[in-house]
Amino acid sequence: MILRAFALLMILVAISTASLAQGYDFLVRQAESKIAALEWEEALALYEKALATGEFSYVDFYNAAVACAHLDRTDAGYSYLHEAVRAGLLDKDRLSEDPNLEIFRTSGQWQAIIDSVEQELEVLEKACPEVRGAGPVVDLPPPRLDGTVSVEVALQNRRSIRSYANDPLTLAEVSQLLWAAYGITKTVDGGPAFIRGGFRAAPSAGARFPLELYLAAFDVTDLPPGIYLYQSETHKLMLISEGDKRAEVSEASFNQTHFETAAAAIVYSAVYERTLVKYGGRGRERYVCMDLGHSAENMYLQAYALNIGTCAIGAFTDLWLRKTFRMTRAEEPLYVMPLGRLE
Repeated sequence: MILRAFALLMILVAISTASLAQGYDFLVRQAESKIAALEWEEALALYEKALATGEFSYVDFYNAAVACAHLDRTDAGYSYLHEAVRAGLLDKDRLSEDPNLEIFRTSGQWQAIIDSVEQELEVLEKACPEVRGAGPVVDLPPPRLDGTVSVEVALQNRRSIRSYANDPLTLAEVSQLLWAAYGITKTVDGGPAFIRGGFRAAPSAGARFPLELYLAAFDVTDLPPGIYLYQSETHKLMLISEGDKRAEVSEASFNQTHFETAAAAIVYSAVYERTLVKYGGRGRERYVCMDLGHSAENMYLQAYALNIGTCAIGAFTDLWLRKTFRMTRAEEPLYVMPLGRLE
């Protein structure tokens, strides 16, 4: 009887494992491998199974439409494209330039897809305020000016880390990371307004400091989950919106696995005009990006010194990120850096 019961248990485990293996993530990975192999029929069948689970990403709808294009199934392809737009595909350039979609662009239905993209863009654009409003402020612990890890050791060992222990970060650690990235290191009294309080831990072309930093707190001790703006002039956080926004940040970033166990994420944006007013087009093409690189590297080094992992992410839907973080219309998102304790 014991052996029979054990055998039945093993059968049930096998069935359960097989069921899990056929889940959404597994099916999507298999479909992507078929796309890479140009096996369009198999890819489409796998996407159909994946989307039937009720989970979705606009990337999956888009790829299903691409498969339909190669199989000359235009009606189904248009349907998938409409679903992709509803799920967040708002890149008109990508739609207009992808050679895989050429078969769709020859029909009158194509304009309906472009119109729906423009309508979604308009709605999201209006969700971004022209001016930043005031909100509740959280005092951050003062940063430490000494540590146990040398700059040389941090440089040698810094890496992009994409998975984290499922543990919280402390408010002191978040404070230290924000200060290292863009905190004031030398106050300037009576200086020009664009300096905004003084010189920071990261250099900036012409001291224009075009960057803004946001904190998405998912699991930070002594800090309620929410979206916060880092006020570098005073080393404080201003609450933008309450609640755990992990799902929104992840979705805006194409559901990358970094966010599954991240305790927080720091998002960079830029007010380009701060730099353009002095440097013109060169500011947009070079200097703001250079400023971003200086600050993000500081974040990497400080994170390593705190036994925290991070990874700079540039793949996201701009407008979704702007809406989630309620950025002003003058801002453009540049980076997402998830944060989590090393495993």
